[in-house]
Amino acid sequence: MIAIANVVIFFALLAVSYPAAITVLALVTWLRKRRAMQADDHRELLERIDESTDKLKDQLFIIFIGVTFFVIAPFMALLFMFKGR
Repeated sequence: MIAIANVVIFFALLAVSYPAAITVLALVTWLRKRRAMQADDHRELLERIDESTDKLKDQLFIIFIGVTFFVIAPFMALLFMFKGR
């Protein structure tokens, strides 16, 4: 029973937390691009910002899957199981 609860909680948490993190990353990227537009060579800066953002998105996805599946979801599943007793 706890294995099924763990998987369900994992997907629910991932569906909420990952888009929130990507939204924050998009906001930070937008602010960095606004500042970079004031520079003389802004095309190169914009390309570097885009590359770093893409790398960060890939890393965030792996990190969120690992942390959510192995740390947060089991804790929440155990919390729900023992709270009912």
